[in-house]
Amino acid sequence: MTTVAPTAGLPLALSGLRRYWRWVLLVVGFVILQAVFSSADEFPAWFDDTFKDPIDRAGNWMQAHRRTHVVFTDFFTPLSDAVRWALDSVESALLWVPWFVLPASVFLVVARSHGWRPALIPAMAMLYPGLIGLWEETVDTLALMTIAVFISVAVGVPLGVWGALRPRAEKTMRPALDAMQTVPAPVYFLPMLMLFGIGRVPATFATVIYALPPVVRLTTLGIREVPSHAVEASEMFGATPRQTMTKVQLPMALPTIMTGVSQTIMMALGIVVLATMLGAGGLGQEIMDTLSQRRTGRGFAVGLAVVAVAIVLDRISRAVVVTDRSKLPSTRTTLIAVSALVVLVIVGFVTGTTEFPDVWDVKTFDPVDNGVDWTRDNLRWLTRWFNDLVVAEFYVPVRDLLIDTIAWPVLVFVVGWMSWMIGGRKLAVFTTAMMLATGAIGMWSPSLDTLTQVVAAVALSVAIALPVGIWAGRNPRVEAALGPVLDALQTIPSLVYIIPAVIFFTVGVVPGIIASVLYAIVPGIRITALAIREVPEASIEASQVFGATPRQTMFGVRVPLAAPTIMAGINQVIMMVLAMVIISGLVGGGALGFATVSAVKRSEFGNGAEVAFAIVAIAMILDRTTQAIAERLRPPAAEQ
Repeated sequence: MTTVAPTAGLPLALSGLRRYWRWVLLVVGFVILQAVFSSADEFPAWFDDTFKDPIDRAGNWMQAHRRTHVVFTDFFTPLSDAVRWALDSVESALLWVPWFVLPASVFLVVARSHGWRPALIPAMAMLYPGLIGLWEETVDTLALMTIAVFISVAVGVPLGVWGALRPRAEKTMRPALDAMQTVPAPVYFLPMLMLFGIGRVPATFATVIYALPPVVRLTTLGIREVPSHAVEASEMFGATPRQTMTKVQLPMALPTIMTGVSQTIMMALGIVVLATMLGAGGLGQEIMDTLSQRRTGRGFAVGLAVVAVAIVLDRISRAVVVTDRSKLPSTRTTLIAVSALVVLVIVGFVTGTTEFPDVWDVKTFDPVDNGVDWTRDNLRWLTRWFNDLVVAEFYVPVRDLLIDTIAWPVLVFVVGWMSWMIGGRKLAVFTTAMMLATGAIGMWSPSLDTLTQVVAAVALSVAIALPVGIWAGRNPRVEAALGPVLDALQTIPSLVYIIPAVIFFTVGVVPGIIASVLYAIVPGIRITALAIREVPEASIEASQVFGATPRQTMFGVRVPLAAPTIMAGINQVIMMVLAMVIISGLVGGGALGFATVSAVKRSEFGNGAEVAFAIVAIAMILDRTTQAIAERLRPPAAEQ
């Protein structure tokens, strides 16, 4: 029997270390750092005052010199006055005409290009707010939305055209557009307060910033997708670049551009409710009042009014621009329609029926309140159990583990290591730098608190969205049935369905998590269904030829091939959950959401900037990490 020398196992050990050295590094680093820093206090806020104080001074200076300094008197004040004049003019005009002229105008504008049957829906939507006693509030919101969308389109379309014609310009704009879509909307509020003060003007500009990216991106996409032979034919006939753009590229890109406008309208409506913190008023203020009163029925009524505004603006934007000239009515028909509107205006003033008559009010929806109260009282055993389960078994232990048990250097090291494993050195450096910067400005604990809530909401959203999305992707009838539900969840303001969540689960982190899940599962379901549906049939047939069962085909072929797109859906889920951070703060979620609300209400510019940076840091870390995972999951064939 041969004996092995003691040193014979050394090369094998060294080979094992080389193979698993990254994992050895993780374990050794974790143990050493935790042992050294176990008694360390919270992350030292080295640059708290350094970061915050200059911004506070700048904000206070702007407030003190808004009426005197040349920067404001010659630029920001005239700009503010122009937007305020536009808002007041649109609102006054809408309130001046007799109430029935507005739904009639909507009907005629949409019927002009789509026929009278499709025009009935937006016309009835225009009537709904008046029927429940919200006419003036709706007109207020409609005016703000009209001006905000107009500015977004006026700025976004030229930027999109520029980006399509100049790839360098598009590459330069891309990080700014990414940030505008990634950063939660309330982050824009404090800069608007610094520059424009309180009122509808800062709310309008905050809405524009949040809603601008879709129209820019889709304009660029639409121009680039115009067939090259159409552009070449235009140039062969002697058209100038300007004529080619206005006569060929823009008309052919119009459907894509209008999709961008539609997305801009939806995003603008998403922020118009939160903009009440800037003094916007309108339907947003009604929803905020409803939240404080905890009246689900009233919230549902006002939420439907917001949906009505969305329907009206979307249908009008699609009807104003018609690509098929054959569908346009004759000049005679147009004159008759305009004359009919003029007659309606005259009749309204002669009969004195300019104001919307009292029909019902939001109390009509009080039975919804009764139903919610009955459900709360009879399901308290379940809701209380779920609330306690989430708080006691997940939220508190995980939060305490991250903040109190694990030393902060350990957490930075572990997250950096994970980023290195997932996306390489650049992602690890970026993630580590963002974490260190967040801690250095004093936002370590609230950021980890928010991260815990985000992880809980994302986990629940993914647990719901993936199986439902796979089911919908395999069954068109299921997808069609889910369509109206998903549309409602995406269109109705999130504050509306957080009201019953507060009633069922009381104030705290759970209502915020529930509302975040309802808001975030929509893109998860839709993108997962799209990914499953678009798996190449050749791959499915090959699997079946080799005798795979439907289950094996699903989990061995469909899901792996759809994984990159599914990860894009999970990325959108994360971004949507982060957009709900401030909503969680409004209902007792604390952490960065509450800090944002407090900073806006108290005009704490420096603290608000720190909170904004922390939210952006979390968003960018999660966004880049999920993109890196999606890239790793991409099959080689898809990379070519």
